[in-house]
Amino acid sequence: MAIDNKNKALTADTHWKNSLTFKFTIVQFVVATLIITSSIWLIFSTEKKHHMDTQLNLSQNNGQAVIAQLQNILSKVDILANSIGIIGETYKEQTKVIDELIPSLLTVENKTQLIAGGGIWPEPNAFLIDKQFNSFFWARNKADTFIRVNGYDSPDGPRYHQENWYQPVKYFQNSHTHWSESYVDPYTKEVMITASVPMRAEHQFIGVATVDLSLAGLDKYFTFSDQNPLSKGYILALDGYNNLLSDPFDELAEESQYSPLLGQPFSQLVARYPELAEIEAAVHALDNEFYEQSMQHPAYQVRQLQTLLDNTPPEKRQRLSALINSALQPKPFKANIVTLELASTPLFDEPVLISILTMAQTQWKIILVTPLSSLSQQANAIAIKIGAYLLLAQLLALIILFVFQHKLFIRPIFKIVSALQSGNLGRLELDSNKRHDELGQLSKAFIARSNQLEIAYASLDASNLALEQQLAMQRMAQTELETKKELINALLNASQNVICIKDTKGKYTLVNDKFCEILGIERNKILGAKDVDIYPDDIAKIITSHDAIIKTTDNAQSFEQPMPTIYGERIFLITKYPIKDTEGNLIALGAMAMDISSLKEKQLEQEQTIISLSTKIASLQQAIEQLRHPPKATLIEEKKLKTDRHQIVPMGSTFQKLMLQMISELNRQQLASLEQLLVIVPKAASPDNNPHSSMLMEKLTEQIDILRHAHPLLMVERQSKSIILVQFLQDIFATLAPKLNSKKIGWTINCPPQLSIAIPSWHLFTICYQVVNNTIFHAFPDDLIKDTARELVVNADVAHGMLSIKFKDNGIGIPSANLDNIKLQLDKLSGHGTLVDIHHWLLSHYEGCLSLESVSTEFTEVECQMRVPH
Repeated sequence: MAIDNKNKALTADTHWKNSLTFKFTIVQFVVATLIITSSIWLIFSTEKKHHMDTQLNLSQNNGQAVIAQLQNILSKVDILANSIGIIGETYKEQTKVIDELIPSLLTVENKTQLIAGGGIWPEPNAFLIDKQFNSFFWARNKADTFIRVNGYDSPDGPRYHQENWYQPVKYFQNSHTHWSESYVDPYTKEVMITASVPMRAEHQFIGVATVDLSLAGLDKYFTFSDQNPLSKGYILALDGYNNLLSDPFDELAEESQYSPLLGQPFSQLVARYPELAEIEAAVHALDNEFYEQSMQHPAYQVRQLQTLLDNTPPEKRQRLSALINSALQPKPFKANIVTLELASTPLFDEPVLISILTMAQTQWKIILVTPLSSLSQQANAIAIKIGAYLLLAQLLALIILFVFQHKLFIRPIFKIVSALQSGNLGRLELDSNKRHDELGQLSKAFIARSNQLEIAYASLDASNLALEQQLAMQRMAQTELETKKELINALLNASQNVICIKDTKGKYTLVNDKFCEILGIERNKILGAKDVDIYPDDIAKIITSHDAIIKTTDNAQSFEQPMPTIYGERIFLITKYPIKDTEGNLIALGAMAMDISSLKEKQLEQEQTIISLSTKIASLQQAIEQLRHPPKATLIEEKKLKTDRHQIVPMGSTFQKLMLQMISELNRQQLASLEQLLVIVPKAASPDNNPHSSMLMEKLTEQIDILRHAHPLLMVERQSKSIILVQFLQDIFATLAPKLNSKKIGWTINCPPQLSIAIPSWHLFTICYQVVNNTIFHAFPDDLIKDTARELVVNADVAHGMLSIKFKDNGIGIPSANLDNIKLQLDKLSGHGTLVDIHHWLLSHYEGCLSLESVSTEFTEVECQMRVPH
């Protein structure tokens, strides 16, 4: 009570002008006035600029959206033009097929009525020798259907070979699209722009495939609200030669009796509306930048394009040269976004914002025009609304503060002052702990706000981490895409075999990296050259004679021939084969070569060993004849002599014979499959033969699977590693799967799953391959008819250090007389059959043998035994 009385006394002694109530009210009023004034000023100045920047970003984003939508349409047109080009290249001599396919393609792809026509434009006498003008052109009529237009074929009509959408395409690579400038078709009278792609056969230019876009359809695309992302404003579009692709001023043209400007140069629009001159200057600046960039590393010099440029108007020559060189560069030129502010435009008598964007692939320019009045009105409306709310809030706050300041603010301050003056700090701390006023709430709000900021920082870190991971995934995807693009070249150049293709005149048209590496000659010096230009005369004559044999026999064959390399002259095993077109005509010769010099050296060494052993045999025989009384151990010596004679047999020659026979069989099998693919490919390309498409995929999958399983069987480095036997046998049967499946032979492998042996993979592969191949050929002939399913069972296991592999089939078996004869040959090591060679080899290399059991018409079982290291 004493403190309250003291506070009342202090209040009573204070003049009203010096009171906290009056001062607080004045300060609150001044603060409210400053806040309202500064807020309005901030909105009218800073916020207006912020809105301008936002609108600029929005305008650019809208432009990018328009370009993305337009690029989607143009990509479909590119695909359609390339599809028509493929039809022209494939069916150039089948005009009826072209007449059926092209209208259906144009009808299927034309869902928005943007496509005005399209077709095929052959070079003179390219499709038919007796026809110089032979166009296949379809155009849309008033009934919205495509009809063929033959006016271009008339000798008195315009020569389509001289058109600006035809001539430049000769300089483009395959699948590259040239977008012409806007023009009026002389027959359909349609204002259009043409997408052209080159057609080539055997690397020779044979014509152009085109798709025509109607500028009227494009104009609607830019005009309609669902394609135009601008809530207010309009879009101007220019082609690569700065002709108008859209005309938003057509209504003004009708009122002023001007002719429409769709397809006309942008300079005519500027002449009609001079206020657009700044836009024209910016467009010219972008064109100059584009020309300088494209000519830094040109694919064609100006002198190389001189013939084309002489037939081009002078004002368009520089632009045409830049467009051709830009299309052939690996990365398209990407121009900067240009922004302008104009005082007015024809449709808006007020300041406008201009954004000029360039499409990288076509060099079309998209110009977005947005009025700035909407921004000012929006800023003013926000300022008025915020100012009104602030004024009402401040007045209400002043009233509330005036009513409750004494109770809620002044008295607590007096208490705090009294406590400080009296030194009663304990009471002050106690009052502070009990207080639940705005100060306490402010503290609690500050703590809560700090917690929110920590949570926000943690969320921001998580978002940054997610963005970094997404960026890393995008980089990985881009890297994978680049890798796939180089897959075909990598597969060809990664081959360790020498691969080449020559045309019918003997000129090289394709060589892989191994070919260049072996000869030590650059690729550009080999392509287009003949054998006499690369090899010495004697070797060139050998190669020419082999080529003549292939052309005469029309079959694939293998030859051994010397070749000069950077390591000296080496011996190569070359497999040559004819390459034919769909009609069976020879168009090229292919060759695959493998270095067998090391094998030939081993063969020579083995022959020398044979000669040495033969000399020793002669000496032994002479010594035996001199003995008059042979000892009792004659049987033992005869057995030893028999073993020595076994060793004298040319083991290397036997193994080489088996290996070369296997390699030849594999090459023949792969070549036969490739010939089947060459027959199926033209059929698969026709839409009338869709089942061949799946057949082609099955054949390709089959060949890839064979190569994948054969690779580990033929690896040299596996000579010193252990082989998991069951997996190795599975790879062998996968390699022979086409043969087994062609005769409907099923197979079963019984082998411990973890059984591994340390035998060179070449040896095991040669044995198993020859036995299974021999079984397929002899046990299941083509005329065999049996009620039971054909089956081949393989049982493999190791016991007492000996590996046993049994091959049992349910084929025709072997008659008893033939079986006894074969067993006799195995026992005496006589004859030259496959089984005898394998038995001989197992005996000499692995202390093993080959045994044979069979019952006629029931089964045949071949068992191979070989000693394996522990």
